[in-house]
Amino acid sequence: MPSMATRISRRGLLLGAGATALLLAAYPVVRQVGTYPPVSGMRFLDAKGAAIWRVLGDFLAPPGGPLPGSGGDELSLGRIDALLGNVPEHTRTLLTALPWVFEHGTALDRYGARSLVHLPPERQQADLEAWAHSDEVIVAQLFMAARSVIGMAYFERADVIAAMGIAPGCGGT
Repeated sequence: MPSMATRISRRGLLLGAGATALLLAAYPVVRQVGTYPPVSGMRFLDAKGAAIWRVLGDFLAPPGGPLPGSGGDELSLGRIDALLGNVPEHTRTLLTALPWVFEHGTALDRYGARSLVHLPPERQQADLEAWAHSDEVIVAQLFMAARSVIGMAYFERADVIAAMGIAPGCGGT
């Protein structure tokens, strides 16, 4: 007779395989869930990705402060698109999927909305604040990855660097 540990591991294996199969079957659908404003001039960033990065960028580097633009404006989105074009294919796939975590992993069940992008602004803010201050390691890592992408896209722009008073090309010294 198999031990309890053997039964649990078999069940875990079956549940894991089932969950993986479900995710693989859902991938083509989740990729297309929702409607998003069209974007132009982007080679790698589609309408869905641009809409999500816009929300994340405006949260992390909001408009209206002492620096020009925002982390979700057209210049920053263009820089994210350029970043996607300058990384290996496997990294591009991961970076393309990163915003989907915030889009579908946040709002679908808790708020009854279709996605983060479609939530009212105050709920977007509250949800992203929860991500930003989470003690869960995976959540913190995903949020840090998004913060890094926005940081590279926004804080390395020539107009933002000039507004910060840093001489271009000096490396911050």
